[in-house]
Amino acid sequence: MTTENSDELDRLRAENDLLRSRVEAAERMLAELKIEALHRRTEVRSLADELPAAMSRRAVLSGMLRDLVHHPDKPGAFRRAVAKLGRAPRKLARMLHLAS
Repeated sequence: MTTENSDELDRLRAENDLLRSRVEAAERMLAELKIEALHRRTEVRSLADELPAAMSRRAVLSGMLRDLVHHPDKPGAFRRAVAKLGRAPRKLARMLHLAS
């Protein structure tokens, strides 16, 4: 084996060690993120369990109206609500497979 091949082999080993350490660091970070995600999932499930199973339409509408009254961008929120109501018939038709 020549010195050139030995130097190349040493360089490749060093690069391999660097890449291996980066992979291990990424795997540790993924494990941490997975633990955090599982923790958030349990938090969300506990919050969902605390919510009522069903809300009446009146409660939903009164809550929406209350949110609109206290919204800092009332004109923008109103425009979005009107636009959403304008899309409702098309969405209903799509849901009923009346239009594509």
